[in-house]
Amino acid sequence: MRLPNANRARIEIAKLTGYVLNLHHPEGRHKARVFRAALGIDARDAAWLADALVAAVGDADAVLQAETKWGTIWRAEMDIVRGRRCAKVRTVWLCRAEETRLVTCFVIGECDEAA
Repeated sequence: MRLPNANRARIEIAKLTGYVLNLHHPEGRHKARVFRAALGIDARDAAWLADALVAAVGDADAVLQAETKWGTIWRAEMDIVRGRRCAKVRTVWLCRAEETRLVTCFVIGECDEAA
């Protein structure tokens, strides 16, 4: 199944720079270290990561995780390639009728196949 409204997927750069790719965030620093090790990226590469995730999510298989009063929560995993590096990234999205927004993302391993 595909992510609902994937064509309207939105990622706030501040979520990536302030949390997911922030080496100093109390919780996000662990994700940031893994992104740096796996893809060689840091907070300066947030716009690149946002573009890569939005480009990949339309083709990714998505799984409904929950239905909440704020919308539906979906999980999608995708291979993200940067140069000669490739990492499998898990993303979590909040889907509403008007938008689909990234909740979080993190590296879960290496790509299945060499990209």
